[in-house]
Amino acid sequence: MRRKLYAVLGIFAAASMVTACGTSFKAEESTVYVTKQGTVIGADIEDFNEDYYDEEELENYITESVESYVASNGDGSVELESFKTESSEEHGITAHLYLNYTSYIDYALFNDIVFFAGTITQAQDEGYAFDQQLQAVEDGSLTGIVDLKEVLGSEESDNEELKAVVIGEETVVKIDGTIQFVSDGNVEMISKDTARVHYDVEDKEAQPGYILYKS
Repeated sequence: MRRKLYAVLGIFAAASMVTACGTSFKAEESTVYVTKQGTVIGADIEDFNEDYYDEEELENYITESVESYVASNGDGSVELESFKTESSEEHGITAHLYLNYTSYIDYALFNDIVFFAGTITQAQDEGYAFDQQLQAVEDGSLTGIVDLKEVLGSEESDNEELKAVVIGEETVVKIDGTIQFVSDGNVEMISKDTARVHYDVEDKEAQPGYILYKS
């Protein structure tokens, strides 16, 4: 959906449309928020500089995309939380779209990306190998490469409580918890609960970002 929305907004230009937003989650840039309950909120925020667009056509496109997915995957699987556009001299037109997803599976399918959110055991059961080097994180900062076996295999460690987010998308990821480890080279820390994943969709060898955390 994110790539589709970007393409549509790239065709249209912007005026202003606002829908009431009931969530307390607000983002300054495109962000995937994995909640403690396992639901996902996707915030798509894009800048555009065209002179105008057809508001009704864009609104219909978003609504139809959500309705089509829900028809195939069940009521509530994806819900439109809010959509609005804002205009400024500095950024031109900025579109803000918030969508609620029942699970990580709905986010992955709706956006057509690699995405997982759950325990490490569940991730391994789904085939995620955790074969990238990991950086340890302390107080929101990277502290150095750690031994993967120590992180994933030590029964004496406290790592059985770890959860994981695996995502193949250029975006910010926010979690309800404290980040402990991230994959080396493609994830940078923003704060204790937020990281930026770097992922080039044009690069066939690009690796998804791994974020391991305690909730």
